[in-house]
Order: sequence, then structure tokens, then C-alpha cells
Amino acid sequence: MTAEERKDAYARLLRECPEVLTPRMVAKWTRQSKNTVYAEIRSGDLPAVPYRRGYLIAKADLIDYMVTHAEDTQKACFTIGNRYE
Repeated sequence: MTAEERKDAYARLLRECPEVLTPRMVAKWTRQSKNTVYAEIRSGDLPAVPYRRGYLIAKADLIDYMVTHAEDTQKACFTIGNRYE
């Protein structure tokens, strides 16, 4: 599966997801822990904008992050075809 096909598949999976998410919402949608999401933000792997006392993540950035790390076994795996991607 190419990166573009993977990106389209993730966009379909997250079609009901809001356009802007909090780290807690990202954790819910990706089945990661909240602490993992914050660690990815701090490392710069997951782009986020500081807002008030937290962060906001664009859905497009989340999809790009998922495509980039789909095959990375050190990070959360997002397998296409599984509900928990």
C-alpha cells in the first residue's frame, strides 16, 4: 500500500473525527495513552499548537503522523483494516 493510499484510508477512518483535537481526543481516536501523545508532541513527531494550558492538533497533522509511523514498530502501529488504527 502506498503512502497516498494509506493517507486516504486513515482519512476515511477518521471522517467523523473533529478537524481540531486535544491530546486526550487523539489518545481516544488512536488508542494510545495520553502520556504517549504528549511525548510525541514534545519530541516534535506530532505537530501541535500550544493553546491556553494545553495543545491543539489538526486532524491533517494526525493523519500525516499516522501515515509516517504506520510501519514503525517502535511507535504505535496503525494497521489499515483494523478498527483500532
